[in-house]
Order: sequence, then structure tokens, then C-alpha cells
Amino acid sequence: MKRSKAVSLRTAIETAAVSLDDRAASTAAALFPRLTGDGALIPAGTRINWRGVVKRAAADLWDTAENDPDHAADLWEDIEYRDGYRIIPDVITAAGAFALGECGWRGDMLWRSKLAANVYTPEQYPAGWEMMQT
Repeated sequence: MKRSKAVSLRTAIETAAVSLDDRAASTAAALFPRLTGDGALIPAGTRINWRGVVKRAAADLWDTAENDPDHAADLWEDIEYRDGYRIIPDVITAAGAFALGECGWRGDMLWRSKLAANVYTPEQYPAGWEMMQT
């Protein structure tokens, strides 16, 4: 009986965690499910707890050992923030694109996206970003 209550509670927690934005999610890795290796479909955008760090699937993939973040790093994105703003990674996938007006850190500079679905870094496409005063 206790086990079924614990499983029900865990399911409720994981369901509620889906509604967290990435900023809040990055501080609560324990709320997210772990990979099980059961071969199930993991849809793009799904967040998981990978060794205490929140990772997001960059594409649809299968829950197998060869697709885990250690063996297929290109299939996963880190959820990283600094002072409440995302860190702009070297590679920005469609699932991790910056929204119009969204700010992000690149090195020690804070930038604001001038594009919707911005997948470029400030170095790759300077016209797509505006440097902010910090």
C-alpha cells in the first residue's frame, strides 16, 4: 500500500514539474523523471533528471543506453541559467531557440534576441541580438 502511494505521489510530482519554466526547472532536477532504458519514445522538449542536472531532448528519441546524454550528447540540451537568464550555448537547436525579446548571457555580456525563434549566437548573426547594459 505504501509503495502505491509513493508511486502515485511521484507521478503527480512529475506531472506538475512539466508546468515549470526552464528557469525554475533548472533548480529542481529531482522533480523530473530519469531515463529507464525501456525503449519508450521521448518526445523533443521532454526534460529529464540526468545525474542531478536537468536535460531536455533536442529531438524525438528512444529511451535506450545509446541515446542517453553521455552517449548521444547532441540529442540533449542543458538547461542553464545565470541571474534568471539563460546562457546562450554555442549550438542552439530549434527546441532551444530564443524568443523575440528573450535575454541570455554570452560570456560576461547580456544580450536580447531581436528575432523570433533565434537559433544564432551573437557572433554568428550580430544583427539578431542587441547588447544590454549590465
